[in-house]
This record gives sequence, C-alpha cells and structure tokens, in this order.
Amino acid sequence: MNETSDEEMNIPDTEERMVQVAVEVPESVRDGAKAKLPYGGMSQVIREELNRVAFGEEMGQRSRLESRLEDVREERDKLQRERRELNAKLENLEDQAKDIERKLDDLTTQEDRYEAKLESLEYNIRIEGRNLFADHGQVESIAAEAGKSPEGVIKDLKPRNPDVPDEAFLSGLDGGGGFSPPDKNPKSSLKSAKNIGYGKDGEMRPLEEREEKYRPRDPDADN
Repeated sequence: MNETSDEEMNIPDTEERMVQVAVEVPESVRDGAKAKLPYGGMSQVIREELNRVAFGEEMGQRSRLESRLEDVREERDKLQRERRELNAKLENLEDQAKDIERKLDDLTTQEDRYEAKLESLEYNIRIEGRNLFADHGQVESIAAEAGKSPEGVIKDLKPRNPDVPDEAFLSGLDGGGGFSPPDKNPKSSLKSAKNIGYGKDGEMRPLEEREEKYRPRDPDADN
C-alpha cells in the first residue's frame, strides 16, 4: 500500500529530504484499518511506528511530552475562559451593588427630606397650637411629595408627639378643638424672651427626649 499525499505526510519544518515508504498488506487489513482510522490515519500510524523504531524511547518521550503540553494548554485555556466568566460576573455584581447603594442614598435623602417636613408640621402643633388633620393642605402637600397618604403622615406624627392630645389631629368638623401646645413659649410674642416655656421662643423639645419621657415603662423593671 502506498500513501503519497503531501498533506497526509505531515512534512516537518526541516530541510531534510522526505522519502516515500511503500507498504504492502492484505487488502482486508487495509480495509479494516481504514474503517477504524480517520482520513490519513494509516499514514500517521506508519509514520509513528517508523519513528518509534528509528528513534526508540526518545521519540516516545517526545510524543508523551507533546501530548502533555496539549493537555496543559487545554486546561490553561479552560481556566482562562472560566476566569473571564468570573470577572464578568464580578463586574455585574459590582454594578448591582453600586446601583443598590445609589438607591439607598436616594432613600436616605428622601427620608431626610420627609423628616424635615415632619418637623415643620410639628412646629405647627407644638409651638403654634394649630390643628393638623388629613385634609389639611400642608399635610396633603407633604404626603404627595413623600408618596404617602395624608392619613399616613398623621399616623407618623402621632407617636412622635405623645404629649399632644388626639384632638390636635382632628379638624373642627371632626371634633378637633383648641389645645395647649406642649412647647409653646408663654411669652411667644416677645421675640427676645429666653428660658421661658421649654426653651427659647420657637424651640421644640427634641424627638428623643419626647420618646424617652413618654415611653411606656415595664412594670417588671422596677422589681
């Protein structure tokens, strides 16, 4: 049998002259081998066997090293692909984290603005003695800005002001009436008055102090 194709001969990158080798085998051997080997496989088998005979163990070691090198490169390429995928996932997670942080910052800003609005309402009831209720224009405006219902704003105000009577949060039509604002300066008309009432004119009792003063006591705590 004679395999002569230059493509199948796998000519090395050397200037050594290449020669053809003719091998005769039974037809059944040729057909059986062709059926089991890929295209050009018989030529490769013959070359490898002749190299083994000619160069012995040295050639076998080279073949094993080349095979090992191929395996190592495949493993390296696989790990590089996995690393790229992990880097892409990490970048995606970092983007998600930044997006969440921005949303949290926005929420904090909104909460701070809402807190300031609540304090302006508290000034009305704690200093000026004005009734605040769900239909009150200022309450409705703040509720719209905060994305809340007017009833929700009133609900937020009540626990912050436990020393303010319930009628302060009702309109006159609903039974609300006059009340004594807890932080009103008795001489609020005197702008220079000091240390009268809770503090200076227009000064409210701090929220933390209100909550501490009117927090329900645990009866077991005194035992």
